[in-house]
Amino acid sequence: MSSAPVGIKSVIHEILHSKSGVAGVVILAFILLTSLIAVFSPENIVEKWNDPQAWLDKPRLAAPEWTTFFTGENPSRTIIVRTQDFKKDVQRIEQLNVTKIELRARVIYDYDTPPSELNIMINLISKARSLLTVKWIRPDGSTVELLREVAEPGIKTIFAYIDRTVASNVNAYLQKLGVSQPLPIGVALFSSEKSLASGVPKLIKSHDVKPSRPYELVVEATSESKGFDVEAQLNLLGVVYGLCGTDNMRRDIFIGIVWGAPIALAFGLIAAFVVTLIQAIFGAISGYYGSKIDEIIQRITDVYLVLPFLSLLITIQFIYKTTIWTLLIAVIALSLFGGVTKSVRSMALQVREEPYIEAAKSYGASKRRILFLYILPRVLPYTFANITVSVPAYVFLEASLSILGLGDPALPTWGKLISEAFSGGAAYYGYWWWIIIPSTFIVLVSTAFALLWYALDKVLNPRLREE
Repeated sequence: MSSAPVGIKSVIHEILHSKSGVAGVVILAFILLTSLIAVFSPENIVEKWNDPQAWLDKPRLAAPEWTTFFTGENPSRTIIVRTQDFKKDVQRIEQLNVTKIELRARVIYDYDTPPSELNIMINLISKARSLLTVKWIRPDGSTVELLREVAEPGIKTIFAYIDRTVASNVNAYLQKLGVSQPLPIGVALFSSEKSLASGVPKLIKSHDVKPSRPYELVVEATSESKGFDVEAQLNLLGVVYGLCGTDNMRRDIFIGIVWGAPIALAFGLIAAFVVTLIQAIFGAISGYYGSKIDEIIQRITDVYLVLPFLSLLITIQFIYKTTIWTLLIAVIALSLFGGVTKSVRSMALQVREEPYIEAAKSYGASKRRILFLYILPRVLPYTFANITVSVPAYVFLEASLSILGLGDPALPTWGKLISEAFSGGAAYYGYWWWIIIPSTFIVLVSTAFALLWYALDKVLNPRLREE
């Protein structure tokens, strides 16, 4: 029967020659590749994550786009018409000493449902007030005036579906058509005028009209100011979005997953590696030196083992509101001694009686040399196995604290995504992607390291070791 490998290269060789080890490496490689997207991303998502203004071009609570493969439907997707995509017409009326600017955006719309939101951002560059008019033209040629007002200079955002002025204008338009019952603004703007008048609204698509015609947004602004200019952006937000959908703050959950991956792996790996290594060193010292040193280390270990670990962490986070990295330091400080210390001590008691240890003593090797070059390498496979089984525990720990509201509020972590999903009523309202996707990645990390541990268990357990 083969003996257990000792070196790091030997352990890696054993992992890569085990089916469970290869499966674990593949899953871990996938998560690491996901992490690289965040590492090389030019955007600073940490600063952007909690800023509501940074996500106005994303739909709220949109399901992932791939869900349409199962439903067979063609729901609305997000369409962004940016400033440079507007056709601009500038007229200078010398008799009235005013400048009139018309911005016109065209949108080919062939989805089965209206957008979840229609938002218009207008920037009036002027030293005086301006007369602002916003119109919506359907493919059938009918026009709805959304807004007519005297506007102050600056940026104006029109959330058409909830804006009271827009709602009042749309309702007045519907009353002219003889529609007595109020309709959602999205239905009113994207249904044909004929169907609205008949009482059975039917969404009109660009290609339903022969020849096909787009929807149009027309923004007209008139001002006496010199250097007057107007810029606009149109956001038609869909009901499905991206690979992972969005949350109640419009944030792309895929970005949260990507940025949460390196945080989860870094926290879990660093905590598991440092804690296990420190405990292994203390265990080896305790077993090899014996006497009073052994007694002191074992009594300290007993104290650490009875400490209410999670309760202390919760108390520290609740009082100090620390960042994730100070949380990591607290985890390490509360785990300097533990179960690995006692396990390695028992192994060191056996190893120190080996003949090669006696040989090392005979040619004058110091105790430090024997400890670090002869005893610790013998417990490396066991140490690696403990690291792999500890990583999921620390990933779950960070997620648990975030779910309790005690995580780092600035970082987009998997635990924080789940916490915000529960507080936002995702389970109650059926926003399953908001909970299941980040939870799946936590499970994937646990599965990857569990498979690696199973491969290492074959290395450590002679009964499972392959001939």
